[in-house]
Amino acid sequence: MATERFTDTDIRVGEAVARVLEEAGVDMVFGIIGGDSWMLFDALNEHKDTIRAVTVREESLAGVMAEVYGRLTGRPGVVYGQGAWVISNALLGTLEAKLSSSPMLLLADLSDGHPFAHHGYYQTGAGAYGGFDAKTTLDGVTKRTTVVTEGPMAVQTVQLAIKHATSGERGPVAVLFSSRALKSKVGPSTVPTIYPTQRYVEQHKPAAPDAGIAELAQRFAAASKPVIVAGNGVRISQAYDQLADLAARYGAPVATSSNGKGVFNEKHELGLGVSGQFGTPLANATIAAADLVVVLGSKLAPTDTANESPDLMDPTRQDMVQIDIEPQNAAWTYPVDQSLVGDLAATLDRLAELDVDTRPSAEVVAERVAAVESARREFGWFDDESSTDDREPMLPERVVKVLNEALPDDAMITCDAGENRLFMMRYFQCAGRGDYLQSAGVGGMGYAIPAALAAKLVDPSRPAVAVCGDGGFGMSLNGIMTALEQDIPIIVVVMNNNVLGWVYNGLGKRHITAELGEYDFGAVARAMGAEGARVSNSEQFAKAMEEALASNKPYVIDVEVALDKEHTYLKTVSPLMSGNTNKA
Repeated sequence: MATERFTDTDIRVGEAVARVLEEAGVDMVFGIIGGDSWMLFDALNEHKDTIRAVTVREESLAGVMAEVYGRLTGRPGVVYGQGAWVISNALLGTLEAKLSSSPMLLLADLSDGHPFAHHGYYQTGAGAYGGFDAKTTLDGVTKRTTVVTEGPMAVQTVQLAIKHATSGERGPVAVLFSSRALKSKVGPSTVPTIYPTQRYVEQHKPAAPDAGIAELAQRFAAASKPVIVAGNGVRISQAYDQLADLAARYGAPVATSSNGKGVFNEKHELGLGVSGQFGTPLANATIAAADLVVVLGSKLAPTDTANESPDLMDPTRQDMVQIDIEPQNAAWTYPVDQSLVGDLAATLDRLAELDVDTRPSAEVVAERVAAVESARREFGWFDDESSTDDREPMLPERVVKVLNEALPDDAMITCDAGENRLFMMRYFQCAGRGDYLQSAGVGGMGYAIPAALAAKLVDPSRPAVAVCGDGGFGMSLNGIMTALEQDIPIIVVVMNNNVLGWVYNGLGKRHITAELGEYDFGAVARAMGAEGARVSNSEQFAKAMEEALASNKPYVIDVEVALDKEHTYLKTVSPLMSGNTNKA
């Protein structure tokens, strides 16, 4: 089939970039206008029926929102703005996208004031004397950064950046526009010729080779205690149904990595929860006892392996398999008996076609399900005695229990860094299908609120709940202003103990700069025009959650949490860490 040209009339570069995004299926971008980026925003204004330009209060919100958009949709999340502030303020989301393999596109101007960049033009990032080097700054945190100086180069580079961001192991790609490029036009006679975006963007998602998939089917058939460890790659590939089907066919229990939490229903009869350093005793015990460990879309970072504890995973006593889109990720941490390289959803679909003759009997599957239920009675699951303790102020475990009871299964949960996230990761039960997001790649505070904003924009029909500590809330409370201005009704739950919990409790008696001031964040929210409440016990919290879910407005619930040395994040750390000679 012959390929048509991109345009049959001369158009400005900003208009061409907007069309490229449109052709790639991008329906929203995030940022703040400034510098020469007005030329991109001006073009977007002509495409508001197809692309929503979400103006945020600060670029760190835009960075996280773009990362979450990319992780949830598979399309690149786009940050638009002025170079200096995209580079400095949007780095939280960029780093998370890099470390969590989220497709992301940073489009920024160089503010170079052509032809005066070499004379230190105000705010220039062109790398000349008197300015700063935007490209060098971004090279270390992106898959690729390109500076474009001509109109055709600008359009084609954005097309190829989308391809790069969404192919292989996904991640952030940056395009930096000189003022000369932004002022240019492109058209049917442009050299080099510009073609439609879909002709560039990768469409095929290859499965691993059939021979390897057939071998995996035989390994499953030979195993007596198979276990699946599912990572963020399941979310990236949107392989939720394939994972659930695989577990059901083999009666294979499923644990997740920290970054994979939310890709499998933890309320399912085969759900184990998170593995590793902050893993459930059930998940870690089940993995340790397995004779076959099948790892889906996870690098097996030290957090997921309790610092490579041989009491958790051990290639000398266990058959290990990894499936990943990136060849380097398989056998990166441990030597494996088999590595399969391919798109996870496509590979698992093909496995379901090839393993018909090797599947276990219904009786064997039932025995494996029963074994998980027995292990739950032995090792516990998500609750402990603190989950029902109604002391005031609330214990963090009790806060999570109320959330488990109050939230519908389709709620999208986003978590900040810090002690609050560890309690959520350990005790909150996800319903699956990617309904739980956290900054587990870079571990940045200030992530939960913008992540919830993006999640709500991606799927307005689902409640979006940000869970953060008072430290993280203080970093991102400007996100409440964005929620109000952009009409994004998120719920924010602040676990407020007036300290930086992970630091405060991790240092024992040496509380170095870990104390914070005492604030009523519910009142702060109300002063901003949102809904807000402050609660100190489970009854008040449950009532506030009910009101927040019904309000359809941005709602902040400030939960007074006890600062109790018996109820710190240390309670969530696996005993495998204390006995691990590899412990850092």
